[in-house]
Amino acid sequence: MTTLEITVVSAEGLNKYSSYFNRITPLFALTVLPTHMVHRYDGRGPTREHVFRVPVDSTFFSDTYSCLHLQLFIKRRFVGPTQLASCLIPASDIGLLPPDSVRFLSYRLRARDGSRSHVIVNLSIRLQGWASPPLDTCRTVIGIPVTAVRSWHR
Repeated sequence: MTTLEITVVSAEGLNKYSSYFNRITPLFALTVLPTHMVHRYDGRGPTREHVFRVPVDSTFFSDTYSCLHLQLFIKRRFVGPTQLASCLIPASDIGLLPPDSVRFLSYRLRARDGSRSHVIVNLSIRLQGWASPPLDTCRTVIGIPVTAVRSWHR
């Protein structure tokens, strides 16, 4: 099983929604579509990083409809968590990475009504447990031979 490790490195533009007296606490939720597994992390604990470890199967990267839905919530004092913005991360943006390599992505989040918000989220994505196929497992291909060097006779 392959594990996709997604870390929210930073979220820019949150200062528009906070003031000196009313600091916001961001919460992130991640949903893997179309299987609807929800992973929620609110940044509490020894580190304030938002890290998601999502198990994905081999069909995640081959399905054109596979995507990750990242949602940003803020804690309101009396109301509770309120969704501020979200974005869809298609599997084609992640791609097949070499083992234990990191890819950095940035997304502008959309508000609940679909308009562009001021929040930009920077993500780092690492694919763990993925082994690229060995070179000796190449398949034989049958085709029409092509001449590599063309000889001209004058």
